[in-house]
Amino acid sequence: IKCFSRRCKKGHCSNFTDDSHKDFFRKYKSSWESYRAHSKLLVGKRYRHLKKLGRKNYIGWAKGLKKAGYATDRRYAEKLINIIDELKLYQFDDE
Repeated sequence: IKCFSRRCKKGHCSNFTDDSHKDFFRKYKSSWESYRAHSKLLVGKRYRHLKKLGRKNYIGWAKGLKKAGYATDRRYAEKLINIIDELKLYQFDDE
């Protein structure tokens, strides 16, 4: 999750070699904290409109996430859709 804080404490965020020098991402103490923050992010204002697409429209979700600024990779939606298709993850949509 991107960090937009202007006053990060040391160790709060990190920058990776494949990102711009301005792209900082939050660090978490545990997987649970990371998953919880991710869930809160997706139900927040910025992505709330994607719920209208329904639970099974993974192509719309992937494109909508990218359009709303979710990922820094320009090919994020395309890559996500390819992974879902290759692994047939859509089969779990009915469960």
